[in-house]
Amino acid sequence: MTRTGLQDFYKKRESLFTVSLKVINKKINVISNIRLAVALLFLALLYFGFSNYSLLYTLPFLFLGFIFLVRNHAALFEQKVHLKNLTKIQLDELQALNGDFSHFSSGSDFINPHHPYTHDLDIFGEGSLFQYLNRISTRGGKKLLGERLSSNPETIEEIINHQDAIKELAIKNDFRHKIQALGMQIDEQPDDQRQLQQWLDQSSFIYGKSFYKIILNLFPILTLSLVITAFFVNGITSFAVLAAGLQWAFLGFHLKRVNAFHQYISRKKNTLEKYARILFYIKKEKFSSELMISLGGQAQEADQKVRQLASLVNAFDARMNFMTNLVVNSLLLYDLQCVFRLEKWKAENASHLLGWLDTIRETEVLCSLGTFSFNHFEFSFPTINNKQQLSAKAMGHPLLAEDERIVNDIHLDKEQSIMIITGANMAGKSTFLRSLGVNVALALCGAPVCAKEFHCPLIEMRSGMRTADSLKDHQSYFYAELNRLKSIMDELRAGKSLLILLDEILKGTNSTDKQTGSVALVKQLVDHSCLILIATHDLALGDLEKVYPGRIFNYCFEANIENDQLSFDYKLKRGLATKMNATFLMRKMGIIPPNCLN
Repeated sequence: MTRTGLQDFYKKRESLFTVSLKVINKKINVISNIRLAVALLFLALLYFGFSNYSLLYTLPFLFLGFIFLVRNHAALFEQKVHLKNLTKIQLDELQALNGDFSHFSSGSDFINPHHPYTHDLDIFGEGSLFQYLNRISTRGGKKLLGERLSSNPETIEEIINHQDAIKELAIKNDFRHKIQALGMQIDEQPDDQRQLQQWLDQSSFIYGKSFYKIILNLFPILTLSLVITAFFVNGITSFAVLAAGLQWAFLGFHLKRVNAFHQYISRKKNTLEKYARILFYIKKEKFSSELMISLGGQAQEADQKVRQLASLVNAFDARMNFMTNLVVNSLLLYDLQCVFRLEKWKAENASHLLGWLDTIRETEVLCSLGTFSFNHFEFSFPTINNKQQLSAKAMGHPLLAEDERIVNDIHLDKEQSIMIITGANMAGKSTFLRSLGVNVALALCGAPVCAKEFHCPLIEMRSGMRTADSLKDHQSYFYAELNRLKSIMDELRAGKSLLILLDEILKGTNSTDKQTGSVALVKQLVDHSCLILIATHDLALGDLEKVYPGRIFNYCFEANIENDQLSFDYKLKRGLATKMNATFLMRKMGIIPPNCLN
């Protein structure tokens, strides 16, 4: 599908959902008017029924009709919200195709300047890879995507399973958009996950104890019997009041624990219902990939169980209404009945609940990457290997627009393990390193990469490109860079195989010291199991190719200066750079006079 084809695809879907939304709005207006008419008729018949008792017989039927209309209206409103979300999804994708991703969450909460590579490669934050990929609504799903982009899977099989699932979901547009639209309806709060976990970790204080089971049955039966009898027998009212008082006294002994219990689980009905709907659609969909079949199996019956939990939570939340609380706790020990039922649900399902929520999060992540694959038909799925070999054909940066993207080839292996890249300022060295790093991050997630071919080892990545000083840690920029290099060397000496991306190392010292230290570092790296790219202005590092033939190779990005004009082709070439541009630019911008160095 071409880029124009993608735009037409989303425009057609947006138009379809807009038409459906108009139909639903008309139905809602009709139902609302009928409901209002039924309510007014009910009141009118009730008023005239005092003078004509036969009219009162119609009231139950009108009441039932009103209830039916209310439920119908609620169902239509749910469809309306869902269609609005589906429409927004299409518009968001159209914006994304035009290069605007600002409406997607940026993952700024996951920014960590001390991470081995995510800060250097702009994995998180505004304009980041995360924002480019993210189509996730739940907090847990976003966290999982963040973890996938910042850590490596354990096995090649795991990556292949992710690839197969993403390939399958890439062509399931209706399913992906339905999951995304349902997720957009979830009003998830920051503490929801923590509170659910705390509730699950709490031991039961009512369920499983025979004493409470007897009390919860005996007290309500006795109190209700006395209340009903009091309507027909004189002198029973005081006993009914006493029974209600005893229920409140018994509840009072447990009120502190009941309130704490309610604090963990309260007001989560709507969120749990939306979780249940997502699980229902995961269960309902037919899959062929191993991972998606597994997730579909985990969702079996999960929607019913989670919906049941939502219903129990909703019933418990009724205690927040003072009048309802007063009546039901006086007659039924209502709070303790709710605690009993919730604890029973927990005893039967606690071990599965977090797994069910993980199913939703995993599906959201895979759907996001499926959308990425669908939108980038020209990208390819990488081959993951156990060898120390990394190569790519026509590799570019996925965040650059196709008409602006310059692609290059690369090859590194156990023998040809170090690439020294020289070049002028702005020639493309740093962008090339980031292109490789971002594509490796995508490859290890199971996602397609911006290349015609991509062969990637199961390897951990380290970078030194944007080391920052820290006032908090009393650490200068130069010392922070040294610490980063030390941690890399420590890992290599411990036998770990690494992909290392370094951009202009030892910038914080003088040129002679920088050159001496850089050469010494490269000589240390040669003896270890690693694949290394070093971008530098220091041409002296190029001499190491002669010292270590077959291990170190020189590549460059050249600047072109013709007719007093500076230009770049951003193409990686073999050999050392021969043209630098700092003095030329300073003259061009008037910082120094044209003849200052003559």
